[in-house]
Amino acid sequence: MWRYIFPIAFLAISALIVLVWLLSGLFSWRGSESGDSLSSGCMECHSGPRAIELGLKDVYAEFRVLRHRHPAVKEERCEQCHIIKGLMAGRTWELFSHDAQKEHVFFLEDLLLDKKYQIDLTVKDVTGREISVAPIHIIPLQVANSVNNDMEPPAIKNIILEEVRQALFHEASISWETDEPSSSIVEYGLTSRYGGRAESEKIFAGSHKITITGLKKGEKYHYRTVSRDIFGNTSVSDDFILDTSRQVSKAAGAGILPSRVTPRIKKVAVFKISGTKDIYLKLLSDRPVQAYLVVKESVETDSKHGFGLVPAKFSGIDACVGCHTQGISHPVGIRSAGAKTIIPKELPTVAGGVITCVTCHYAHGGSRKYFARLDFERDICIKCHTGGPYL
Repeated sequence: MWRYIFPIAFLAISALIVLVWLLSGLFSWRGSESGDSLSSGCMECHSGPRAIELGLKDVYAEFRVLRHRHPAVKEERCEQCHIIKGLMAGRTWELFSHDAQKEHVFFLEDLLLDKKYQIDLTVKDVTGREISVAPIHIIPLQVANSVNNDMEPPAIKNIILEEVRQALFHEASISWETDEPSSSIVEYGLTSRYGGRAESEKIFAGSHKITITGLKKGEKYHYRTVSRDIFGNTSVSDDFILDTSRQVSKAAGAGILPSRVTPRIKKVAVFKISGTKDIYLKLLSDRPVQAYLVVKESVETDSKHGFGLVPAKFSGIDACVGCHTQGISHPVGIRSAGAKTIIPKELPTVAGGVITCVTCHYAHGGSRKYFARLDFERDICIKCHTGGPYL
């Protein structure tokens, strides 16, 4: 008889342990879902009256009413998507204008509003002489100069097919002008639906030149130029044809010797677009120059945010792709603009109109599948694409 008691007792104790474990997990899950377990150092500033006092959103109030929550929210891992991890030497951006211009406008992307930045600017004229401008120090939140959207797209003119030449593959260089600083984009393809794209979108200028590479010999390509100003107003040219079976040589210069006078920098100004967080730097000179821009982020720590908050673009894209497979949904990291492409207010973008995962999905949770902001079962394309080509 005793030989049966011990196995039965062992099985009973094991069953009791499993039952207690399951019940504890169930109550723990229910507590997390109801919001009772939400408490962390972040609550000090981002919850209740203190958040209102600091002018911040009470995000914890939003968490408590969510039907579904992101695992990082349930486990209070705010730092996973919002805090810079580990010692950093400070981020650095480099922007370089390939063509000499009298006016350049640089889009300073991914700046944190409360961080300090040093901007080192060097210009070079056509003779190769370099001039360094005194370092510029800014805090984006304190940039006072602002400009309003003029609602007018840039005017495109003087489109020239400068060269068609054979390198490893065939290449073609296309130039054009606009009446205001704009980005440089050429769409091309074997049909008028294009499909290819060559661009320079962080530097805005009045003179544009784009080289298309990888073209096939003996083919006729359709192409058109696209220019977008700093406000997102966009112009598209007519359709043109380039024939790679015909070599086109760049016209010889007029023989004018470059001036030996050192170019003069007339103006360097940092400004923002009214109603946005977009920061730009404008450079004016008395003669065409190339410009080389280096933006350095300062390294500072505080007791609350460590080495600082990550940029919105990082938390809206990089933090997501670290766990979620990409390539099966809408592209991210691209700028939204154009008369035929309008992003509604309920689909937020980050600085410069860049689409992120958070544009279509709530980051912290939601009531729909995949935390979707809109019903994916319906055709949501028309929410943004109002007709015509996608730019």
